[in-house]
Amino acid sequence: MLLNIITAQATENDAEMTIADSHVRLLQSDIVKQEYQLLIKTPASYGQSDKTYPVIYFLDAQWDFPLMVSTYGQSYYDGFIPEAILVGIQWGGENPDPNVLRARDFTPSNMTGVPHSGGAAKFLQFIKQELIPFIGSEYQSNDNRLLMGSSYGGLFTLYALFNEPNLFHGYIPTSSASGWDANHLYSYAKVYTEKKLTHPIRLYSAIGEFDDFMPAFDALSDFFEEQSFKGLSFKFERLAGLGHASLKSAGNTWGLHYVFSRPKVAISNEQLLQFVGQYRGSQSNTLAKVLLEKGQLHIQFDGKKHPLFASAELQFYQEGEFLNANFDSAMDPQKMTIKNFFGIKNFLRIE
Repeated sequence: MLLNIITAQATENDAEMTIADSHVRLLQSDIVKQEYQLLIKTPASYGQSDKTYPVIYFLDAQWDFPLMVSTYGQSYYDGFIPEAILVGIQWGGENPDPNVLRARDFTPSNMTGVPHSGGAAKFLQFIKQELIPFIGSEYQSNDNRLLMGSSYGGLFTLYALFNEPNLFHGYIPTSSASGWDANHLYSYAKVYTEKKLTHPIRLYSAIGEFDDFMPAFDALSDFFEEQSFKGLSFKFERLAGLGHASLKSAGNTWGLHYVFSRPKVAISNEQLLQFVGQYRGSQSNTLAKVLLEKGQLHIQFDGKKHPLFASAELQFYQEGEFLNANFDSAMDPQKMTIKNFFGIKNFLRIE
């Protein structure tokens, strides 16, 4: 009898875990003739204003959705990346087999021994003509888009970069199978050079030191160094102590940081001195002091000093901590706005 009571209590308390602000959408592709499931995570502020957000598209959501939600959350908390909408792509329909379907959708050529491979062209058109317009019509998204994928997904991410460079602002292929089909990927590089770019592009690629794809990764890195592709900034990294799959967490994190990295604008001491002074909170007695030390601006408040870098003439940020400071004027500024993870505070200059 006691065992029955304990079992009943365990059943009542055994609630299913969910990820906040996330949901599943179905999208039928007429191009691929395939139903896709979209695992979508919206930021905490979503829907509270007419603000639009960057979109991070990533492949293999059937495995990586919780990982990506965690990676995004940690990097956002530390101020490395902005609020964004996450869109993870996986397959719908009856009993989908990811191992078969990812080989079909992510590879650019049919290779002997890999059934149904070679469907990357159709999958890329699905993303361009069906998926991105769907997200644009259903969500408060903007044109700042990223694409991420690993292994076969990394191969596809590179394929998309070469063939549709303007589709995304950032490309993050990790542990990529770039040597697929006797380096077939490289045949698309010429397409990139013939495209007229509409915006700068950033590429980050990483591999673990124990990954069997290391030779192909090194060859790919050398290829990009030799080509000097226009409008493209890139970074290739070997990450110590990691293998093919364990690379994802670190590789995705470093990739997001690189693609979303903000500029460090050089501002003269004379200009920076304009911001130096004492400020008081407009709705409290909180004091903030702006200092200039060794050519770098700092804000001191709540007992802590924050080093700042300029992203624009009036806009500053702290690296590695969520803190942004904006001034109303470069000459005799009277108002300073500080935004951190917990909210926004306005300060008025008192001396």
